[in-house]
Amino acid sequence: MKKITDKIEITPGRFARNRIVMPPMDTLMASDGFATDFHIQHYGSRAYGGTGTIIVESTAVSPEGKIREKDLGLWKDAQIAPLAKVVDIVHQGGAVVGVQLNHAGAKAELEIETIGVTNYFNYLNQTKLKMATKADLQRIENDFIDAAKRAKKAGFDFVELHAAHGYLLNELYHPLLNEIDKNSELIVRSQMIISIAKRIAEEVQITVGIRLSVEDDIDESPLKITDMKPLIEALNNFVSYFHISSGATIGIVDNAKLIKNAGTKLFRITYANEIAKWTDKKLIVVGNFQTRADIEIALKNDIDLVAIGREQIFNPNITINNLLSAQELDNNLYHWNNNIWWSPQNYKKLIEDLDKK
Repeated sequence: MKKITDKIEITPGRFARNRIVMPPMDTLMASDGFATDFHIQHYGSRAYGGTGTIIVESTAVSPEGKIREKDLGLWKDAQIAPLAKVVDIVHQGGAVVGVQLNHAGAKAELEIETIGVTNYFNYLNQTKLKMATKADLQRIENDFIDAAKRAKKAGFDFVELHAAHGYLLNELYHPLLNEIDKNSELIVRSQMIISIAKRIAEEVQITVGIRLSVEDDIDESPLKITDMKPLIEALNNFVSYFHISSGATIGIVDNAKLIKNAGTKLFRITYANEIAKWTDKKLIVVGNFQTRADIEIALKNDIDLVAIGREQIFNPNITINNLLSAQELDNNLYHWNNNIWWSPQNYKKLIEDLDKK
């Protein structure tokens, strides 16, 4: 049976020390796309806190691809060095680290001109939204490739493509959102996504993962998980994992009724089990995981990696303090420094011994 402490090969030759992932969560602390001291402490503390794999937050491949003004970016070479410092501290803390590459598309909330393939998001100010041309999309595809090259130079172990939650790559394959390609076949609308994954794997030669919204979580949505099968199979040759999420948009249908159990604890395990029928690659599941018991439910359902989001924001040391026992904290894998008084193993043993008295 799968265990939390299993070592997982995330990229060839580099193993995560456990199955716990920190998923991308925007911090809005960048300056003109540049990482700051905040990001060093933010991701470093979670690495020293025991997380196995860290995926750095949504990082824009172009200036108009940011979700919000203070997002990270990798659209110019000068942004490499600050992110390399983040990579270095995470590696020192013992974690594997990747970065999520994204173009926000029509969901960008910026003051500059933005580019997307839908004007669906009318709850946003869309006065500066430009509908993408073929030339725009080709340029953006190249931006993803160039950003992946910069990520590799920064020392990241892998990159993740953000194709979820209504951003550009999700807009392309979603039947309700893609207004420039109305082809009825999802696989046809997804050709840019497949091309990006293929080119990064072959041209950049860095490990690629992808985050997908495989359902909208509402009954009336035209996107159903079974529609994803051709895309999963097409990506299977180029990615090392699928990061399973859902809920592409806000209010796709007015007064829409959530599908059964959507939004409840661990509900995406069912989605992942369906995706597993079409791929032999690793699966990450995200969504309301908080405790060791939650993680063990996922592992019993054959999930490879479990993403813990908000709980890691509130508790950087959740892995060593709450999820693992003292006996599971190998001195070579979990360490704060060489000072024996700061050893997480000794701390856990002290607390556990006191609890017995």
